[in-house]
Amino acid sequence: MIYEDTEITDYEEIIETSQTKIFKDSSVLSPDYIPKKLIGRTKEVLKLAKVFKPIDYKGYPFNALIFGKTGSGKTVVTKFLLQKLMERLEATPNIMDHHLQCIYIQCKTNCTINGVLNEIIKHVDPANKMPRKGFALAYYYEELWNVIKEKSVSLVVVFDEIDRLKDDEILYNLSRAGEMQKLPERHFICILGISNDLDYGKELDSRVISSMSPKDHVFAPYNAEQIIMILNERVKIAFCDGVVPQETISLCAAYAAQDHGDARKAIKHLKMAAVYAEENDFSQVLPEHVDVTLESLDVDRIQDMATYLPLHEKIVLLAILKLTNYGNPSTNSQTVTSLYNQMCFEIHKKPLHRTTIASKFGDFKMIGLIKTSSVRKGKGGGWKDIRLSVPSGTAIEDVLYQDYNLEMLRDFKPAPFLN
Repeated sequence: MIYEDTEITDYEEIIETSQTKIFKDSSVLSPDYIPKKLIGRTKEVLKLAKVFKPIDYKGYPFNALIFGKTGSGKTVVTKFLLQKLMERLEATPNIMDHHLQCIYIQCKTNCTINGVLNEIIKHVDPANKMPRKGFALAYYYEELWNVIKEKSVSLVVVFDEIDRLKDDEILYNLSRAGEMQKLPERHFICILGISNDLDYGKELDSRVISSMSPKDHVFAPYNAEQIIMILNERVKIAFCDGVVPQETISLCAAYAAQDHGDARKAIKHLKMAAVYAEENDFSQVLPEHVDVTLESLDVDRIQDMATYLPLHEKIVLLAILKLTNYGNPSTNSQTVTSLYNQMCFEIHKKPLHRTTIASKFGDFKMIGLIKTSSVRKGKGGGWKDIRLSVPSGTAIEDVLYQDYNLEMLRDFKPAPFLN
């Protein structure tokens, strides 16, 4: 314990090192960690591996789009599979007569064609001095073809959150590179796209779909039992023996199972509870520590959740927020659907069918964003009364406007409140 008048002389005193030892290796709780074995995703790994089967007989791998809710294992399965592919190619060099490079693009932070091309170029040739912007697109493409020929490599390019790309033209050009004779003979560029938005493939330009001919892979959410198994494996490596009781693991898994089976959230809940336990000199990470940290993180959790919603779910949520942030404590499903259609028109997106929109209300209710109650009006008629369940709708609105697709809706007001 350090008191106000204590003279601080070394690093341990500065960080107030606790006598209680909780963590052993916290890196395994990081979103970037790739486990040595995957739990509950054997079927998905085996199916996705078929994308690369043609490499075994000197063919070209397929392109693929990988869909699923946040935390369903899309990214970790993809990285795991590519890691195993690279290990196999290294162990059996005669499979390919040139090198393969795997490039991971996070489209949330790199969504422009210039930026993506520049990142690929720098990955293939780290010494390349091409600036991130300032040249015509044709120049970036030509530079990419040149460095691929110079280094004699084929590429697997992973576009995580591919739906955030501002222009899908890059998918068309990369997938046609071989056909357009931009690559050396027997070289290829394989595209793997990862998205939370199950409707993303339907919105792609028909030319892109024709050129890519992607294989679709849909990941189901983890169930509570699978999440418990994942947490148990991480606990063995991340924490000292006996620090995390099974009750704590089960509680984290139960909360995550309610949240669309989000294994990433379960790991985050556990890590935050462990940090709380260590900072407060507890010898174990207890279930009540999970609850304490969840209460403090609730607003952050909702904002984080809103960030990763598929585009059309964001538009539905934005419609609810706009209708309830203008002084009305509640709105209804008919008005929300009408405003959703208006906003789709404003940003040039084809609206989903009303029955699909209705299902989104149930999803939002399940994750704690809204409360709904049915209202009957006449024979066969009726709608749902909708109220927000979160304290700050305006804060969530601001998060939604960070999506470039929704920026222009910031000043868009619902028709009933225009006057």
